[in-house]
Amino acid sequence: MARVRNPLEPMSSAVTSIVMLFAVLTVLGVFGSMFVDGVSVLGVGDTTICVTDETKTVNSGVPSGLDFTAAPGASLDLGAHPGYCTDDPSTVQGLLNTGTQAPSFVFTVGSLLLVLRLIRGAEGDGLYTARTAERLRGVGWWLLAGSVLAAIVASVSEKALIDSLSRGGDVGALSGLISWDAPYMAILTGLGVLSFARIMRVGVAMREDLDGTV
Repeated sequence: MARVRNPLEPMSSAVTSIVMLFAVLTVLGVFGSMFVDGVSVLGVGDTTICVTDETKTVNSGVPSGLDFTAAPGASLDLGAHPGYCTDDPSTVQGLLNTGTQAPSFVFTVGSLLLVLRLIRGAEGDGLYTARTAERLRGVGWWLLAGSVLAAIVASVSEKALIDSLSRGGDVGALSGLISWDAPYMAILTGLGVLSFARIMRVGVAMREDLDGTV
């Protein structure tokens, strides 16, 4: 008898490989930051922290000192946008720096784990089951809400970091709640997945009713 191919391949193998790769790189990065100088993971271990205020544009016709001022212990770099750096970051600045990088990583890893859970569950329970539809719904909500939350946390952390490295500006942590970049692709994908999960639930219910009638 011919072997029935897994209908979820090659997606199953691809997602599993990516998750394993993320795990290996994360472990190597963590150990590297602990034992090797100059190695950092998601901002942890950075000895120099820099951030650029993308909301401001440098006016070359006005002396820079009147427009932008770095906080004590920080330096100012005037390019197209003002940038601020420090070689002696405080603990709070280190946490804020991590806050600008970690949310997107957590969102990506969470998405992969949920998709892997969906695939493994579908392989065991079947594609067209209520449990598979519920797992698919979880993926949709993560893509929708998780992407928005990650963008907001990163934006708030970035604005708070800029505020800690600059003086005389109007940038604050609360401004990150307004100026965050909406992850439109993730939002649209999440809405599409939620719609498909709803279609699956309706189809499963119809099949169960039909089986009960027969």
